[in-house]
Amino acid sequence: MTEISRTLVAHRGLLATLTSRELKGRYRGSVLGFFWSLVQPLLLLAVYSAVFGLVFSPRAGAGPAPYPLFLVCGLFPWIWFSTGLGEGTTAFTANAGLIRRAVFPAELLPIVPVLANLVHFLLALPVLALGLAIGRAAGYPVGGWGALALPGIVALELLLIGGLALALAALHAHFKDVRDLLTSLLTLLFFLTPILYPIAAVPVPALRWVVRLSPATPFTLAYQRALFEGRWPEPALWLEMAALGVAAFALGGWVFGRLRETLVEAV
Repeated sequence: MTEISRTLVAHRGLLATLTSRELKGRYRGSVLGFFWSLVQPLLLLAVYSAVFGLVFSPRAGAGPAPYPLFLVCGLFPWIWFSTGLGEGTTAFTANAGLIRRAVFPAELLPIVPVLANLVHFLLALPVLALGLAIGRAAGYPVGGWGALALPGIVALELLLIGGLALALAALHAHFKDVRDLLTSLLTLLFFLTPILYPIAAVPVPALRWVVRLSPATPFTLAYQRALFEGRWPEPALWLEMAALGVAAFALGGWVFGRLRETLVEAV
């Protein structure tokens, strides 16, 4: 077990408290509160159903049918990925007061927004499940027992996002343009990840390989297999996700360890 892992386990109670505070603070003063985590996915599902189901699909077949369900099976995990990284990257600079406390485990801070956005993702899953159930009732071969793979996929993606967030937060504390670079990179990665299109629809083999190199691609494909197609992701996808998750978490621990000593001065 790495030092970062030991710290997270040892301070799991504090991590849970900080995550709860983050969620409560986000919805403080809101009438609907946590129900926004359900309302927003519902609005997304309605918008994409109208835009892609009624506009694009009749012309050229935008993707597998029903296309809106295919889309949200990759879109909801991407929102967790991109938002968790974006908020995690600024965690150290946004909590400089906590970092200056000698006894506070700073490595917890980038993990808090990752966990908070994981809660949002999990709260959105009932919306997706309802859509899949309606699609299945309408005769589409969507959903099924493959959804049992979801906990494993989420656990491996948590390693990926948490490790990257920790590394990016340490770098952003020292180099403030990291956030802007990440914003641009996430925009590029969104289109290089098979969320809007099935990977088989990429016509150029070289471009298909570029799409496969996106760190979010194996996870997106796994979610599509498990949720949309209702089947267990193939072993190669599990190996890819495990390798990316472990490598990202190790990278996050290494970068944070190298920059830990200068973190207080940097923020």
